[in-house]
Amino acid sequence: MKTLAISIGVIIVAGFILGLVRWKQARNASAMQALLDQAEKTSAKLADYAEKEYGPLGTTTDEILSHENDDKADRVLIGLLYRIGQKSAARGDESLTYTERKLRAASHLEGQVMNGGFDQYFFNPSGDDSETAFAGLNEMGATGSARLLERAMAAFSDGKPPKDREKRWKAMDSMARRSKPLWDQCDSEFYDLKENIAELSLAYAKRKRLEIVLP
Repeated sequence: MKTLAISIGVIIVAGFILGLVRWKQARNASAMQALLDQAEKTSAKLADYAEKEYGPLGTTTDEILSHENDDKADRVLIGLLYRIGQKSAARGDESLTYTERKLRAASHLEGQVMNGGFDQYFFNPSGDDSETAFAGLNEMGATGSARLLERAMAAFSDGKPPKDREKRWKAMDSMARRSKPLWDQCDSEFYDLKENIAELSLAYAKRKRLEIVLP
């Protein structure tokens, strides 16, 4: 069974996107407001949980990585991703180093595909960073996952999913018939992979620790 490493940030984003989809489907102002209130409460609860669970690991890269021998790779990696997510939320994605973005994108890929396949991955914000995920997976040695991502990306024109989400959604609608069998096959092969992306990501983070600038 493939080890699944999902950052708290992924969970929050997934919940937020689900809220937006339902929000667009709402027919009146009260329903919209209720959905927004629910999304805010859920995000607050997840943020509290994340701080209690991963906050004690520290705020700097060295502090978090120092727990490697005491905790499982998944927990240490999520601790890093949690702080990277905080950095992005406070200062914007442009504040992240390329290494930080590759770690985050690889985690998003695994979490989204394991949860709902490549269709969900490309539908959600995670699909914005597919090229970054591909680069990160290759660099950390998750070549099987990178190969499947590349095959899934090939469904799009020139093998490049639009970074703009609405353009990507339109492309997905227009190619649904041919992309579904391809993505279903990629999903099945991804689930059967023996790669431990959490361990590979953590080893990559250790090699690139100077390029992970926290807090």
